[in-house]
This record gives sequence, C-alpha cells and structure tokens, in this order.
Amino acid sequence: MKSRAVALVVLAGAFLAACGGAAAPAQSSAPSAPSATATGTPASTTSGKGSAWIIASASKATVSVREQLVGVSLPSDAVLTATGATGAFGVNADGTFTSDSKISIDLTTLASDQRDRDNFIKNSTLQVRQYPTATFVPKQATGLRLPLPSGDVTFTLAGAMTVHGVTKDVTFDVVAKRSGGQLTAIATARPDWKFGDFGVTAPAVPFRVVSVTDDIRLVIEIVANAAG
Repeated sequence: MKSRAVALVVLAGAFLAACGGAAAPAQSSAPSAPSATATGTPASTTSGKGSAWIIASASKATVSVREQLVGVSLPSDAVLTATGATGAFGVNADGTFTSDSKISIDLTTLASDQRDRDNFIKNSTLQVRQYPTATFVPKQATGLRLPLPSGDVTFTLAGAMTVHGVTKDVTFDVVAKRSGGQLTAIATARPDWKFGDFGVTAPAVPFRVVSVTDDIRLVIEIVANAAG
C-alpha cells in the first residue's frame, strides 16, 4: 500500500508553483482518488509480489499559494491542479526503490479557476514550453512495511524532484491505503517549498497582484495499480 502512495506523492511533488489571477478558495486534501486507467511501464526489477505499481491517470497534484490581490481586503489561496501523470515504481524489501522507478506529470495541464492566472504561471513562471513535465524519482520510504498490508498506512517518502530543469531532494508525508490490486495515497510535501528551490520567481502581475507568499503547499493524490 505504501509503495503505491510513495509513487503518487512523487508525482505530484514537482509540479506546482503558482498564483497570479483571481483567488480561489483554499482546498483541503481530498480523499483517495477513484480507480483509473493505468499508464506507463512497470519497474522491471522488483522484489516480491505486489512491489511493482503502475501510476493511474486519476492521479493529480494540487498546489496552493497565498496571494493578496489588488482591491481585495484579505489574502486568499491561489490553487492550481496538474493531471496527466504517468510512470511506475518498484519497492524493495529495505524501503529503497528500483533503479527504473520514476513518475512524471504534465505541467501543461495546470489549471485553476482563472485562465489568466494559468497562462501566466505556465508561460512566465514555469515556462512549460521548455519544461513541459515535472519528474519525481523515489529513493527511500521510511516506515513502510513490506509486503504491503491491506488497509491504511503512513510513511515518509524521500526522493529527487525535477521542475523547471532544476532537481532538488524533497520529502513527503504519505497516508496510503491498499485495497487488493489498487493503491491510493495522499502525499504532502514537508516542509513547504520556496519558488527559488526550482529556479523560478514568485508571480508578479502589476495592478492585479499585490504580493505572493513564498510558501508553496503541495498535496498529491495518487492512484496506482499493481503490475502483473
């Protein structure tokens, strides 16, 4: 179960840095995503039955950034979501991952409740034409017991996230659940990220955005199916 969550968290991990248009209400972590079509190729070297997982299309990453808009008395959250996740991962008995484990997410799918914000974040902040995907390579799951038991599990996931051409070691707190051949998980980046972590600057839109807090909150909802 944890293996699944780990991979999912990773997905999300690397994609969002945002804000810019009208604010959207803050969103809380959503429950495990429904089952979906799996995409990608399973890791080729895995240790034991149920240790290889394929990321499903229902996986998504949500980023929230606090912003202060012109003409609005109180700050609010700008919330963007990225979908289009692909990849696979394999978990070894010691909590490490197989060498071919990787999760990618399509940053061109980033969307909020404001099209102008979306276009600014994708074109000016993240430059998705040059860097269209974010990738996460999981390295170590701490507190993950194998083989994955049925039911809820929690663990810490560490790995390398690449966004905007910059790679950074990151950590996620993961809550996952395994039900037969499906794994669902919610991964929260800890600590919050900074825009500078991935070589980008906080969005600045004259006459529209007064300020943007340099704290990026990332939550990834993962859905994965057992390989084989």
